[in-house]
Amino acid sequence: MPMQCPKCYGEMETVSSDSTDSLHIDRCHQCQGLYFNQLTRADMGMLSEQVSLDTGDESVGAEYDDMVYVECPKCHGIMDQRMVEAPNRIRFELCPSCYSSFLDAGELRLYLSEGYREEFESLLPEL
Repeated sequence: MPMQCPKCYGEMETVSSDSTDSLHIDRCHQCQGLYFNQLTRADMGMLSEQVSLDTGDESVGAEYDDMVYVECPKCHGIMDQRMVEAPNRIRFELCPSCYSSFLDAGELRLYLSEGYREEFESLLPEL
């Protein structure tokens, strides 16, 4: 049974998985958000290679940006919102139990761009 999007409840499909399965990414057919089975600072190198998977329209992603209670599709706990407001606004969901993450459409492209990357990385857990 396909995974359900934690934001819009649309069907998700696997769009990338490395051979060690340390970086497994699913994308929602409906809102184009990206779900990562685990996202830590150690994954930043591999993550840069996956930026092209963020094909969604950032205006659609912005519609879901302020959702507060987002259930983790992996362990079903409530995901925390990781955020900074200044100098750049970064906000995404991270599960405190299993370290899976959800980024709305357009956020991966933005957060990996110059000026955002360092702040984004600082919000990821260090394992």
